[in-house]
Amino acid sequence: MASPDELRQAIAQARSALEPAIAGSGSAWEVKPASGEDKDAWSPKEMARHVIGADWFFTNGIAQACGAPAMQRPEIDVETPERALASLQRIAAGNDKILKHVSEGDLSKSRELPIGTVTVEQMLTIMASHANEHAQQIRAASA
Repeated sequence: MASPDELRQAIAQARSALEPAIAGSGSAWEVKPASGEDKDAWSPKEMARHVIGADWFFTNGIAQACGAPAMQRPEIDVETPERALASLQRIAAGNDKILKHVSEGDLSKSRELPIGTVTVEQMLTIMASHANEHAQQIRAASA
């Protein structure tokens, strides 16, 4: 089992991969792939909105699993890659103020989400892998 610090580090690294993917999307920002279904058919803009929202969604789930009240849903501006990047950085900074309080004892706490019952550890792990997955998709769509 990874420690809270290791999980936070993985999230930070994943966001660091996401930032240049968003910033480098350029003229492909609103271009949907010629083929694909579901999330594979999204433009970089749609992927950015989704992954930035998911960062907040899982942080909100973690906060509630640890006994805090629900967080206010943030505004996510993805009109341009620059605005999406600013939204990611602003929302991540706010989320980090919550995530820094997660302790070893919190990792086994759980919360019922639309995807099922998940532990804090699972949510932290998903946050990192999810951001990495979409960073890769945005880079591929922008190539």
